[in-house]
Amino acid sequence: MGHVKNGVIVLDTQIKLDEGQTVRVEPLTHASLDAERANRVQQLRQLVATWTEEDGRLSDEEADRLHSALEQNRRLSFRSSALD
Repeated sequence: MGHVKNGVIVLDTQIKLDEGQTVRVEPLTHASLDAERANRVQQLRQLVATWTEEDGRLSDEEADRLHSALEQNRRLSFRSSALD
């Protein structure tokens, strides 16, 4: 997902693409954007519920490994899709 800023398409998240790769860009209406956001929120809620259930079954050793892996990948960040 992205937005237009000063006439240039700016992606909301950093994505590595191969040089010359074909991409498709299409404008979203507010209705389709709202539907897509609602769908993404529902998917995230389902994942969080699954992860919470799975986390409850982790051993202390597995939880420590997960915590270490998350700490090593702290650069991953979530931000709102609000326009800059």
